[in-house]
Amino acid sequence: MGDPSALTGSDYRLQFSVSGGVTTYAVLRDGLPTAVTAAPYVSGQAVVVDGMTIAVSGTPANGDSFDIVPSTPSLSVFAMLDGAIVGLQTTGRSGSQIAQATSQNLRDIDSVMGTLQTARAAAGEVLNRIESETGRLDDQKLASQTERSNAEDVDMVHAISEFQNKQSGYDAALKSYAMVQRLSLFQYVNG
Repeated sequence: MGDPSALTGSDYRLQFSVSGGVTTYAVLRDGLPTAVTAAPYVSGQAVVVDGMTIAVSGTPANGDSFDIVPSTPSLSVFAMLDGAIVGLQTTGRSGSQIAQATSQNLRDIDSVMGTLQTARAAAGEVLNRIESETGRLDDQKLASQTERSNAEDVDMVHAISEFQNKQSGYDAALKSYAMVQRLSLFQYVNG
């Protein structure tokens, strides 16, 4: 089991040696030997070093190695593709080295695709917000133009006539109310 608090952030290399039918491995950190040297290799048994647990299975050949490097959140699409191409064009590697390089390149392609999907989703979200704001601003502009048109394009004769009609109705309502207020029940019965 790994221990995240013991991680160093360094680059590691797991190197295998086969001598007299016995397979051993050594772990290098940043190119320098660690406490794990000439350890007996057992297929499927985990290799534990500096908080990491590395599962390795199969039969490595003499000189086979695995590189363990920290992940980088800023993996460039083009750098990843260039690295994959170089890895595919490299000659003289064993089958396990080719399999490891291919596995790493596929992992990096998946990572880059995930990053691209996330960026695409974020861009789509921003475009939706921009479109929503543009629609809202267009609606406000239309409402403002309508109000302006109503204010500027009014027929003055018609507006004054309508105002005077409403004023007359208002005056009549006030006079009726004032007259009703002055009447008492006795005045109404006697009247």
